[in-house]
Amino acid sequence: MEAMPSPPSPQRQPKDELFRGAFSTQIHSAIGFGSTKRKVKQNIHVFAEEQKDGSYLVRALNKHFIPSGKPRVLSKEELLSNYLPEPDLYMNKVVPMMRQVRETVDAADEHRAQAEFMSAEFEYKNALRVDEEHIRATFGLGLTYLDRGEVDNANLVCRRIITLEAAFGEEHKHLFNEFGIKMRKHKMYAQALRYYFKAYRLAKRDEHLLYNIARTYYEKDKPRLARKFLDMALTLNPAFEEGQSLLRAVSKKEEEEILLGGRGRGGERAAW
Repeated sequence: MEAMPSPPSPQRQPKDELFRGAFSTQIHSAIGFGSTKRKVKQNIHVFAEEQKDGSYLVRALNKHFIPSGKPRVLSKEELLSNYLPEPDLYMNKVVPMMRQVRETVDAADEHRAQAEFMSAEFEYKNALRVDEEHIRATFGLGLTYLDRGEVDNANLVCRRIITLEAAFGEEHKHLFNEFGIKMRKHKMYAQALRYYFKAYRLAKRDEHLLYNIARTYYEKDKPRLARKFLDMALTLNPAFEEGQSLLRAVSKKEEEEILLGGRGRGGERAAW
């Protein structure tokens, strides 16, 4: 169980354990016009998570008491100056709801692993109704649609994933890779490229990502663009075996084009 601070300040947790908790603040606003105009107070609840550098990532709590939206970075002093700790809210609302979502997604993952795709879809959607930004549930729903061959639905999920920068974090890399591979297998090349290039804008020095872009262009029968991104991957890691193997396949395809008298694909442009 995660310990809560005693007001007015978060207390240091046991060694290597970072603080997490709920806080509240009041905002004042005016509603109405003229003689009907009046001031109102509104309580805002947030979730704060301590970082290794001592700062805090702060996100609003949605109506289900789940952290949502873009985080703000605050110092400990800023947090304590502007917000009041809410340990009861955290223990009685936030922790149980976060646990419920996690267990729902775990159940959905188990259904998907057992090829029980209807049940998996049901559970992923249950989780997303409570936490619409849940990364694992979003990926899982997209993978479920791809497993069922529902390309249009998978495309909608892909568009959603592209808007979630957290989806491209290191902790979700295995899901990221699985989703990209399955899109390629369903010949969703344009979607896969948009997906990979969003990740590329966030991390330009990842040979595996550059390989995935090259592999998509290769399967799209655009060997020159495939070579361009493979060269970038192999510059980062000359010993990259998968990259070397794909480079041989790309070279063979280029040779076949020359033998067939093709004009090549000099007009190709990457889908940045």
